Amino acid sequence: MKKTYVAILGTLGLVLLVAGCAGTPDTPAAEFEQASFKIIEHKNSTLGGDVPDWTSMDVGELEEDERFDGRYVFRFEETGEDLAGVKTIADNMRAPSEVARLVSTRVEQVFAGAQVGDQDFVETYFENVVKTVSETEINGLRKYGDFWVLKQYVNEDGSPGEKEYAYYTLYTVEEDIVEELIERAIEGVDADTEEELSAKERVRQVLEDEF
Repeated sequence: MKKTYVAILGTLGLVLLVAGCAGTPDTPAAEFEQASFKIIEHKNSTLGGDVPDWTSMDVGELEEDERFDGRYVFRFEETGEDLAGVKTIADNMRAPSEVARLVSTRVEQVFAGAQVGDQDFVETYFENVVKTVSETEINGLRKYGDFWVLKQYVNEDGSPGEKEYAYYTLYTVEEDIVEELIERAIEGVDADTEEELSAKERVRQVLEDEF
């Protein structure tokens, strides 16, 4: 089953929304204040380019988008005052570690959903597999695109406030690569006793059924 992972989804602006329910005057309307910042520049503003559609697409749309067939999708946002610094953190530090963490979390969720946690040998073996996955570098991770915006906050008195960059990145990795990573993790954890061998096979079957 293909899943899309979104680490942090940022919004480019908020609108005033007043929701009420007719016939129920005792229920107060839900109100949302307008954003306290404005976008003063973005990556494509100089050349008149468009904002990439993936920056505003929701999870369901990304899952169904043909551009990402056979791939897992990871989206990140990093903010800061210096654009170069924000890019360095997002691309060189955050993305690789976050993808590994999210993949291992996904494996853990699959295992928990299989309701085999009451089997001590299986559970212990699985924990070792998750640890191996989380510590393994995921080769094949590719940046699909990036986009930045420069926001300027508005002070309470209406005067211009601090400026801040928001840097959005979208990474993909082929499903086959993730499946291979999980298989290597299973094979890399020793199983010597009959119980451990049985646990190894059970973990493999659980993960193969899902990925």
